[in-house]
Amino acid sequence: MKNKDFFKLEVGPLAGPKSHVEGRVEMDFSGLDWKMEKMRVGQGVKEGIHLLKSELSGNNYSWNKGKVPGDVYTDLYLAGEIDDPHFGRNMHKAKWAQEYEWWYNYAFNVDQSFGGKNITLVFEGVDYSCEVWLNQEYLGRHEGMFSKFEFDITDLINWTSPNIPVNLLTVKLDPPPRNQHNIAGMKHNFAGDYLTGLVPFGIWRPVKVIGTEKAKIDGYRVEYELDGSKVNVNLQVNSDAFETVREAHLMVKYFDGDTEILNVEEPMKLNRGRESTKVINFALDNPKLWWPVGMGDPFLYDIEISIVENGRVLDKIREKTGVRTVKYTYNPGFTKDEAEFPWTLNINDKPMFMRSACWTQPSFFYGRNSIEKYEFFLEKAKEANINNLRFFGWHPIETKEFYDICDRLGLTVWTNFAFATQEFRSDRAYLDKVTNEITSIVRERRNHPSIVMWMGGEEVYFTEAHVHSKNRELMEMVGDITRGLTSVHYADASPLSSREGIRMGYKPNESLHANAHYYAGGAIYMEDFYTKLNAAVIPELTAASAPNIESLKKFIPEDELWPLGISYGYHMADLHVLQNLNYEVHGSIGMDSLEQFVEYTQISQGTVAQFALEHFRRQKPHVSAVALCHFNTNWPIIKWDIIDYYGVKKLSYDYVKRAYNPILPSLEFKKRRYNNSEQFKGQLFVINDLYQKFNDIDLDYTVFDNDGNEFLSGTIRIDVDENVSAAYDYIKFTVPENWKGFFYIKLELKKDGALIIENEYRLLVDDQEAAKAASKQLYLDMHKGRAKFGKGYYRYFPNMFDGL
Repeated sequence: MKNKDFFKLEVGPLAGPKSHVEGRVEMDFSGLDWKMEKMRVGQGVKEGIHLLKSELSGNNYSWNKGKVPGDVYTDLYLAGEIDDPHFGRNMHKAKWAQEYEWWYNYAFNVDQSFGGKNITLVFEGVDYSCEVWLNQEYLGRHEGMFSKFEFDITDLINWTSPNIPVNLLTVKLDPPPRNQHNIAGMKHNFAGDYLTGLVPFGIWRPVKVIGTEKAKIDGYRVEYELDGSKVNVNLQVNSDAFETVREAHLMVKYFDGDTEILNVEEPMKLNRGRESTKVINFALDNPKLWWPVGMGDPFLYDIEISIVENGRVLDKIREKTGVRTVKYTYNPGFTKDEAEFPWTLNINDKPMFMRSACWTQPSFFYGRNSIEKYEFFLEKAKEANINNLRFFGWHPIETKEFYDICDRLGLTVWTNFAFATQEFRSDRAYLDKVTNEITSIVRERRNHPSIVMWMGGEEVYFTEAHVHSKNRELMEMVGDITRGLTSVHYADASPLSSREGIRMGYKPNESLHANAHYYAGGAIYMEDFYTKLNAAVIPELTAASAPNIESLKKFIPEDELWPLGISYGYHMADLHVLQNLNYEVHGSIGMDSLEQFVEYTQISQGTVAQFALEHFRRQKPHVSAVALCHFNTNWPIIKWDIIDYYGVKKLSYDYVKRAYNPILPSLEFKKRRYNNSEQFKGQLFVINDLYQKFNDIDLDYTVFDNDGNEFLSGTIRIDVDENVSAAYDYIKFTVPENWKGFFYIKLELKKDGALIIENEYRLLVDDQEAAKAASKQLYLDMHKGRAKFGKGYYRYFPNMFDGL
């Protein structure tokens, strides 16, 4: 008997619920009440695992506990079936899990608030493909980790017991895909130069049951347009109708805290079985605008959308909304033959320089993530004066919680689709899947005010194979889909101005990745590399370092801490590159002790970041964005993060925080090494990203020798306009004969004697050309090792092959 028939019966308390709550009701299955178990591929269906009943729970006694949202590896670790994948070289020991299908069960009841409603089972995200059953009934199959999918389960709910869970949801996860060529755009890139190849998979987003009446709101799109003292609002509401409703009304309310500030209502008609789209236009008078950090308050209203019939709410949602506009304008100083796309972000018609960093989830094991972790890392990004986060196709499209926090903090976001470093398919079946995935991604996230750019691919114009591929056609198709769903700017890929990108028709000065200084450690010095780059935006800029020793102890075995053992290479330490960069910055490779190695790498990373970030900031508005790669990393590695996996700041964090201060005194110099009796000359700048003028302020400079003795000082009185990079006077002096080691230059901005912000540089007393020659030799030696032992981390530990 179908469960709807129970509502007509009056035969006792178990016949069906009698209560009826108005509007939407919801259950979230997140938590630890799931069960999970492995099966050989095909074994689960063969044995009838999908036919289990909730009451016969003895079948589940030997199953592991499962967590949703989560992932298979975290569940196995918590169950004691695998060792901590982060420690030593354990991660590869867990690869066996990728060869099985994994079954997840969840037993539940729905309470009386669902009585008489249409009930929908919603999966917000499963990585990567799965099949679903409810109470032994097959619901369907889904492929694609980012797209939401749902099933109407109204007629499948068992109401027979209010106390014992009698409904059983069964999910079979397929083994994860291994060929990225087949799943680009539908799953993030799970390999590369800082992942091991262990493929994450699991029920990574919440699973919910939603009950509504005759209609269900299935998302909306809200766009704002500034119009003097008011903002024009265009609201598009999508809804599904379970029954025909001829005289419904769409009601929209805006709240400032608990105060209702707007209430509009329009009639609408809903036809059973069809998705309806209702567009409504209205205005907000004198609204509070949403601004990024440093430009104003990231104010959020509550928007409430309801479908009402004869005064009764059929469905209602309430979310946060930020009133803001996003437009892009052209960077000055480029011709259309150099850069044909607009790259300057304007929020509410005001240009914003993106002080950006690349972001990744706190952990690529989804079960280790939490709202608390997101809040912690995002607040630390804001503390570092970062105003924009960029993530690219090697990482998942982020969660609702991530965007919610960014909305609240005023952090803007570039959202990259999951296309990375591949030659993509072009067959119709694949393109249809991509279309579904992109559509779902944008519809679910487009209303977050923090999203200021959508981007297609990451390094998809980077090889000879890409030149002869149809990658550009795919990126343009993704752009067409995106532009049909949101007015927020779309860019094809990053970078566009690679050698291959130019051959594919892009202009030479659009966007460039500034990573070659790191990867070619020793071949070229920072002051020669970064100053030769000319592009409207720099989406990646790379330096790296080791975490603090206490963090290293959490994932490097004790006997490998010092001397450096093979787990360093396994955890992505480019040891020769790090040593070469140490020499560039310190004049020593920094291998006398573990303490020295850690300190030197962190200061080297900070020094490189400071030089490069300040250089590109001084080029504004010619340059409109620069992104440090990365802010954080998604497992404990010796790589690019300035705050490690465990949330511990590196020394480089403070360098970036200072270099990204919204108002900053900055010094432009041509090189970092000077001989005794050689003249130093550096030009003073002030960079101001604020919409605030600073008049009659003092720019102080002081030069110190290696022992901290003051050698030279001076002050200039200046005015600084809002949102500028302005050049002022020069610092000039001859390096004394008795100086050795290092010397320091300190800059301070003061108003009436009170410090606004300070900055500092450490330079070397040394011969620049001799140091370059020594670094070049380190670079050549590094490549000799690669030629003999390959590019993998074995080259750092050649003795491991002895005796084989």
